[in-house]
Amino acid sequence: MTDLADIAGAWTEPACLGLAVLSAIVPWFNAEILVLALPAVATSSLHLSGLVLLVTAGQMLGKCVVYWTSRGGRGMASPRVSRAIERWRGRFARRPWSPVALVLASSAIGMPPFYLVTVAAGALEVDFVRFIAAGTVGRLLRFGLLAFIPYLVL
Repeated sequence: MTDLADIAGAWTEPACLGLAVLSAIVPWFNAEILVLALPAVATSSLHLSGLVLLVTAGQMLGKCVVYWTSRGGRGMASPRVSRAIERWRGRFARRPWSPVALVLASSAIGMPPFYLVTVAAGALEVDFVRFIAAGTVGRLLRFGLLAFIPYLVL
């Protein structure tokens, strides 16, 4: 007979990935709550590390959808929004690492909200590779710290 823990264990990784993607696209689904629950389902610290990597990958996969949707919908912006986008594009042109620093800070700290920064990055056509790199590093730092808090406290 199959043990309930075996059944639940078989769904841990796909569920974490799916919920991470969903939380990246739908802002009111919170990835941090998912990450805080990971120690309860992880079988070891190595498994927990793998789950953190999986949630980070899922988050960034979802952020790619948001980024490209925003980038593709840029032409549908109102004249006021279009002017604001051009103004910000000019500011970032003078400081090419500013958007990368903003993405890194937002993805690691959460302020400004990473969802809004992702939408802005797409609309401003921030270099996609830099966006993904900075976002992944920030999310990995944030999620790793949150997931390992119980180990640090104990």
